[in-house]
Amino acid sequence: AWLLLEALRQCADRERGHATSLRLTTRPIDQGLLEPALRRLGAEELRRQVLLGGYRLIDRRDHDDHPQAPVVQLATAGALVPEVLAAAAYLRREGVAVNVLNLVSPRRLYERWRAAGDGAALDWLIPPDEAHAPIVSVHDAASHALAWLGSVHGAPLTALGVDRFGQSGGRDELYRAFGLDVESIVAAGFAAADRV
Repeated sequence: AWLLLEALRQCADRERGHATSLRLTTRPIDQGLLEPALRRLGAEELRRQVLLGGYRLIDRRDHDDHPQAPVVQLATAGALVPEVLAAAAYLRREGVAVNVLNLVSPRRLYERWRAAGDGAALDWLIPPDEAHAPIVSVHDAASHALAWLGSVHGAPLTALGVDRFGQSGGRDELYRAFGLDVESIVAAGFAAADRV
């Protein structure tokens, strides 16, 4: 709702506004998944981060069970949030400190980073003490669409996404075929943690 209202405001601003493209899905996503971030940040700060383009859906610092564990960033956008959260829970159970970055507007993040010219522009999302933690991007679009995240601080990045077209099947079958299922995300997370 925050993004839609901001998009309408931008569209109506004839001097400084711009068009916004909303990428929708028919897959229902449980909005209760937002609760931990809402409790951690508060509504006003979460809204600010959403309008900047992204926020930490899971922050590893909320859990003190693996303080010395390697940190892995799982970055996603949209419909794959449930798979990424399931993979994050598995990785955490196995001793990996995981952040889940929900990129509600990769374009806004990218433009902010490019305009600033350095990674400090995204410090609320990737703080300096985690700047070089490996990233696994998970997107139901071209895998390279989020690959720029690795350039923000020079962190190693594994990009999961859709790079072949024409397949048909159910969602779970297609996610498996594209390597976007929970098991594939977990495997990429372990491989990223091994590089730390």
